[in-house]
Amino acid sequence: MLNVSLFSISAQALLILCGLIVSKTSAVPIGGALDEGQAQSPLGMNRPLDMNRSWDEAPPVYYDLNPHMSDGINEPHPLPAYIKRDTYNQLLNIEPANQVQSKIFNQELFKRLQRIGVLDFENKTFAPFEDKSAGEVVSQQAYQELKTNKKYSNIIPPQMMEDARFKIIKTPGENASQEKELNNELTLVSTDAVDAVMVGAVTKYSNQYRDRRGKIQIGIVSGIEFTAFLVNPRTQEVIWGARFVGSQKAGLRNFNSNRRGWLSKEAFTRAAMKYVLKEFPNRD
Repeated sequence: MLNVSLFSISAQALLILCGLIVSKTSAVPIGGALDEGQAQSPLGMNRPLDMNRSWDEAPPVYYDLNPHMSDGINEPHPLPAYIKRDTYNQLLNIEPANQVQSKIFNQELFKRLQRIGVLDFENKTFAPFEDKSAGEVVSQQAYQELKTNKKYSNIIPPQMMEDARFKIIKTPGENASQEKELNNELTLVSTDAVDAVMVGAVTKYSNQYRDRRGKIQIGIVSGIEFTAFLVNPRTQEVIWGARFVGSQKAGLRNFNSNRRGWLSKEAFTRAAMKYVLKEFPNRD
């Protein structure tokens, strides 16, 4: 009888202990702050930040730091209507440096440039991240940055480039003799006011992003994508070209040297333009 009683007491104690363990583990929720998208920003900001759960294989995705940079494979490219696709493809094949892909297509003409006119860049931003001022703002930043370069005798802003209007030239298609088709080619009108005209296009210019639930949120950084090309207005030859795509990176001092926090879209564009124009003479 004594042995049975001791066994019963031990069994009861074991059941009570197991019950305590079960109650403790069941108090832990299945989904935590990471699963609910409420994890704190790595920058110490008191705001929600969507991240992957800690048990996912993929590392956390900080959407705040990559606003609307990769929403789909069929997004438009920042290719101006008057630049050939083959020319743009040459930029895509260049390894980026500081988020810039650039190429000098004619070194001799590039060295001899004295007068550059800047046209308003094409605005190809698209919904839901469309910004109707993108083309105008980016071209103005290019003009302001070029104007600081003492190498050039004259930099003409977009609003004064009225003599470099475009015209459509119709050229026969490949099968024109059979089908009588014509291709419309947009070209610059020849002008003696400048040695080259800077043209470009903007496809991304936003500080917004779509979170993992599909909602549009305001990010803490800006993301931009644009191209800039120098074109000889008399021969239509592309002298130089560059493409920038990216967003301000955490701890990237050369994009935020004043240490006042994250740059606005306009300020980040100006900072990016310094890298885009790095190949121009008298540049650091």
